[in-house]
Amino acid sequence: MNDENCPYCGAQIEINHDDGYGYEEDQTHQQECSSCGKIFIYTTSIHLYYELNKAKCLNGEEHEFMTTLTYPYEFTRWQCEFCKEERPLNVEEKEKFLTTKERMYKRII
Repeated sequence: MNDENCPYCGAQIEINHDDGYGYEEDQTHQQECSSCGKIFIYTTSIHLYYELNKAKCLNGEEHEFMTTLTYPYEFTRWQCEFCKEERPLNVEEKEKFLTTKERMYKRII
C-alpha cells in the first residue's frame, strides 16, 4: 500500500513502521525514499473515532443475552447485546441449544 509521495521526487512511498517505528505523535521521524535516496522527515497524527450506543442494562433494564457465534458449539456462551457481559450457558440451556437446528446467534432463554 502506498501511503504518500516523496517530497523530493514525488514517487509513491510507503511509510515504514517496522517494529512500531514512526507511530509516536509528538516526534519527527526520518525515512529514506526508495526511489531517489533522499531522506525526508514526517510526523504522525492518529485520529480516534467513537461509536456511542445505549446500554439499557447498565441503567436498570434487563440484559439482552444472545448466544455467541462459537465453534465448536459446546463452547457457546451468553453475551449481552448491549454491555457485552458474558456468562456460560447452564446445563439445561446448553442441552436446548445443542438440540436446536438453528443455533447461530439466537435467544433461547
